[in-house]
Amino acid sequence: ARCLSVEEVQKLVQSAQKAWSKNTRNYFPDFCLLGFYTGMRSGELLNLEWNRVNLADRTVTLRAEDTKGKRKRLVPLNDAAYEALLRLRKVAQDNFPDTPWVFTHTRARNKGERIQSVQKIWRTAVERAGIAWCTPHCLRHTHITEAVHAEGANLSDIARGVGHRNTKTTEGYIAVACLLYTSDA
Repeated sequence: ARCLSVEEVQKLVQSAQKAWSKNTRNYFPDFCLLGFYTGMRSGELLNLEWNRVNLADRTVTLRAEDTKGKRKRLVPLNDAAYEALLRLRKVAQDNFPDTPWVFTHTRARNKGERIQSVQKIWRTAVERAGIAWCTPHCLRHTHITEAVHAEGANLSDIARGVGHRNTKTTEGYIAVACLLYTSDA
Protein backbone atom coordinates (compact mmCIF):
# COMPACT_ATOMS: atom_id res chain seq x y z
CA ALA A 1 0.00 0.00 0.00
CA ARG A 2 1.12 3.53 -0.71
CA CYS A 3 0.78 6.70 1.29
CA LEU A 4 -1.57 9.52 0.53
CA SER A 5 -0.60 13.14 0.69
CA VAL A 6 -2.60 15.25 3.11
CA GLU A 7 -4.26 16.84 0.05
CA GLU A 8 -5.29 13.40 -1.22
CA VAL A 9 -6.82 12.55 2.17
CA GLN A 10 -8.80 15.80 1.94
CA LYS A 11 -9.95 14.90 -1.60
CA LEU A 12 -11.03 11.45 -0.39
CA VAL A 13 -13.05 12.89 2.50
CA GLN A 14 -14.64 15.47 0.20
CA SER A 15 -15.55 12.71 -2.24
CA ALA A 16 -17.01 10.67 0.63
CA GLN A 17 -19.07 13.68 1.74
CA LYS A 18 -20.57 13.87 -1.76
CA ALA A 19 -21.63 10.22 -1.68
CA TRP A 20 -24.73 9.43 -3.67
CA SER A 21 -26.88 8.46 -0.68
CA LYS A 22 -27.55 10.04 2.70
CA ASN A 23 -27.08 6.60 4.26
CA THR A 24 -23.51 6.47 2.98
CA ARG A 25 -22.84 10.08 3.99
CA ASN A 26 -23.95 9.13 7.52
CA TYR A 27 -20.82 7.06 8.07
CA PHE A 28 -18.35 6.91 5.19
CA PRO A 29 -16.59 10.29 5.59
CA ASP A 30 -16.02 9.48 9.27
CA PHE A 31 -14.75 6.00 8.36
CA CYS A 32 -12.09 7.71 6.21
CA LEU A 33 -11.23 10.25 8.90
CA LEU A 34 -10.92 7.61 11.62
CA GLY A 35 -8.71 5.45 9.42
CA PHE A 36 -6.40 8.40 8.83
CA TYR A 37 -6.35 9.82 12.36
CA THR A 38 -6.17 6.54 14.31
CA GLY A 39 -4.29 4.20 11.98
CA MET A 40 -6.85 1.48 12.70
CA ARG A 41 -7.33 -1.21 10.08
CA SER A 42 -10.63 -1.37 8.15
CA GLY A 43 -11.68 -4.52 9.98
CA GLU A 44 -10.89 -2.94 13.34
CA LEU A 45 -13.10 0.01 12.44
CA LEU A 46 -15.99 -1.98 10.98
CA ASN A 47 -16.03 -4.34 13.99
CA LEU A 48 -15.87 -1.52 16.51
CA GLU A 49 -18.57 -1.54 19.18
CA TRP A 50 -19.68 1.45 21.24
CA ASN A 51 -18.80 -0.28 24.51
CA ARG A 52 -15.13 -0.05 23.51
CA VAL A 53 -15.29 3.67 22.70
CA ASN A 54 -14.55 5.89 25.70
CA LEU A 55 -15.50 9.41 24.65
CA ALA A 56 -14.68 10.82 28.12
CA ASP A 57 -11.10 9.51 27.97
CA ARG A 58 -10.91 9.92 24.18
CA THR A 59 -9.76 6.36 23.58
CA VAL A 60 -10.81 3.22 21.75
CA THR A 61 -9.99 -0.17 23.22
CA LEU A 62 -9.16 -2.90 20.76
CA ARG A 63 -9.30 -6.34 22.34
CA ALA A 64 -6.83 -9.04 21.31
CA GLU A 65 -9.55 -10.75 19.24
CA ASP A 66 -10.18 -7.47 17.36
CA THR A 67 -6.63 -7.07 16.07
CA LYS A 68 -4.48 -8.77 13.46
CA GLY A 69 -1.62 -9.13 15.95
CA LYS A 70 -3.92 -10.63 18.60
CA ARG A 71 -2.79 -8.06 21.16
CA LYS A 72 -4.96 -5.61 23.05
CA ARG A 73 -4.25 -1.94 22.42
CA LEU A 74 -5.57 1.43 23.42
CA VAL A 75 -6.02 3.87 20.54
CA PRO A 76 -5.94 7.57 21.47
CA LEU A 77 -8.36 9.94 19.75
CA ASN A 78 -7.20 13.36 18.60
CA ASP A 79 -9.79 16.12 18.19
CA ALA A 80 -10.71 15.14 14.61
CA ALA A 81 -11.16 11.45 15.47
CA TYR A 82 -13.14 12.34 18.59
CA GLU A 83 -15.48 14.58 16.58
CA ALA A 84 -15.95 11.86 13.95
CA LEU A 85 -17.06 9.48 16.69
CA LEU A 86 -19.40 12.12 18.14
CA ARG A 87 -21.07 12.44 14.71
CA LEU A 88 -21.38 8.66 14.41
CA ARG A 89 -22.84 8.47 17.93
CA LYS A 90 -25.48 11.05 17.02
CA VAL A 91 -26.45 9.06 13.90
CA ALA A 92 -26.78 5.95 16.05
CA GLN A 93 -28.83 7.70 18.73
CA ASP A 94 -31.12 9.29 16.12
CA ASN A 95 -31.72 6.05 14.23
CA PHE A 96 -31.08 2.99 16.43
CA PRO A 97 -29.97 3.88 19.97
CA ASP A 98 -29.56 0.22 20.98
CA THR A 99 -27.06 -0.77 18.29
CA PRO A 100 -23.75 -2.04 19.61
CA TRP A 101 -21.95 -1.12 16.35
CA VAL A 102 -20.22 2.15 15.52
CA PHE A 103 -20.58 1.64 11.76
CA THR A 104 -24.22 0.80 11.19
CA HIS A 105 -26.60 0.95 8.23
CA THR A 106 -29.28 3.64 8.29
CA ARG A 107 -31.19 2.55 5.19
CA ALA A 108 -34.55 0.98 5.98
CA ARG A 109 -33.91 -2.62 4.93
CA ASN A 110 -30.64 -2.93 6.93
CA LYS A 111 -31.28 -0.38 9.64
CA GLY A 112 -29.17 -1.05 12.72
CA GLU A 113 -27.08 -3.80 11.12
CA ARG A 114 -23.30 -3.62 11.15
CA ILE A 115 -21.66 -2.49 7.93
CA GLN A 116 -19.70 -5.47 6.67
CA SER A 117 -17.61 -3.87 3.92
CA VAL A 118 -16.80 -0.51 2.37
CA GLN A 119 -15.23 -1.90 -0.81
CA LYS A 120 -17.88 -0.78 -3.29
CA ILE A 121 -18.24 2.70 -1.78
CA TRP A 122 -14.47 2.98 -1.45
CA ARG A 123 -13.91 2.25 -5.15
CA THR A 124 -16.36 4.95 -6.17
CA ALA A 125 -14.93 7.51 -3.74
CA VAL A 126 -11.30 7.05 -4.76
CA GLU A 127 -12.17 7.17 -8.45
CA ARG A 128 -14.08 10.42 -7.94
CA ALA A 129 -11.16 11.80 -5.92
CA GLY A 130 -8.69 10.92 -8.70
CA ILE A 131 -6.75 8.41 -6.55
CA ALA A 132 -8.07 5.13 -7.95
CA TRP A 133 -4.93 3.26 -6.83
CA CYS A 134 -5.78 3.94 -3.17
CA THR A 135 -6.98 1.18 -0.81
CA PRO A 136 -8.34 1.56 2.73
CA HIS A 137 -4.98 0.32 4.04
CA CYS A 138 -3.38 3.45 2.55
CA LEU A 139 -5.00 5.42 5.38
CA ARG A 140 -3.01 3.33 7.88
CA HIS A 141 0.23 3.86 5.94
CA THR A 142 -0.47 7.58 5.80
CA HIS A 143 -1.24 7.73 9.53
CA ILE A 144 2.07 6.04 10.37
CA THR A 145 4.04 8.25 7.99
CA GLU A 146 2.48 11.44 9.34
CA ALA A 147 3.11 10.27 12.91
CA VAL A 148 6.80 9.74 12.16
CA HIS A 149 7.07 13.23 10.71
CA ALA A 150 5.43 14.81 13.78
CA GLU A 151 7.60 16.77 16.17
CA GLY A 152 8.90 14.59 19.00
CA ALA A 153 7.90 11.37 17.24
CA ASN A 154 8.95 8.19 18.99
CA LEU A 155 9.10 5.08 16.81
CA SER A 156 8.36 2.72 19.73
CA ASP A 157 5.23 4.68 20.68
CA ILE A 158 4.04 4.75 17.07
CA ALA A 159 4.60 0.99 16.69
CA ARG A 160 2.71 0.28 19.92
CA GLY A 161 -0.13 2.62 18.91
CA VAL A 162 -0.76 0.84 15.61
CA GLY A 163 -0.28 -2.64 17.03
CA HIS A 164 3.09 -3.59 15.61
CA ARG A 165 5.00 -6.05 17.80
CA ASN A 166 8.32 -4.44 16.95
CA THR A 167 9.59 -1.31 15.29
CA LYS A 168 10.91 -3.20 12.24
CA THR A 169 7.37 -3.48 10.87
CA THR A 170 6.78 0.22 11.47
CA GLU A 171 10.13 1.02 9.83
CA GLY A 172 8.95 -0.93 6.77
CA TYR A 173 5.93 1.34 6.45
CA ILE A 174 8.19 4.36 6.79
CA ALA A 175 10.74 3.09 4.27
CA VAL A 176 8.01 2.60 1.67
CA ALA A 177 6.59 6.04 2.43
CA CYS A 178 9.97 7.76 2.26
CA LEU A 179 10.74 6.05 -1.02
CA LEU A 180 7.42 7.29 -2.43
CA TYR A 181 7.93 10.82 -1.11
CA THR A 182 11.42 10.87 -2.60
CA SER A 183 10.28 9.53 -5.98
CA ASP A 184 7.43 12.06 -6.13
CA ALA A 185 9.68 15.02 -5.36
